Amino acid sequence: MNKIECFSIKISSRMLGLVFLVFSLLLAFIGAVMVPIVGLFFALPFLFFAGFLLFAPESKTCKLISAKTSR
Repeated sequence: MNKIECFSIKISSRMLGLVFLVFSLLLAFIGAVMVPIVGLFFALPFLFFAGFLLFAPESKTCKLISAKTSR
């Protein structure tokens, strides 16, 4: 694994998080219009997963690689 792979993993995680965030917000809006409690019930897991992907910590391997290259 090199520095470019670490960067691409980080970007793909963030992009997937943004996709899930948009999907969950659309699902929450549609659910709130049609069936409020059920729609929000289905949107919350996607919202939590999107937050996890957006704010996921960097892997230990990538931390070691970035620490080596910064010296």
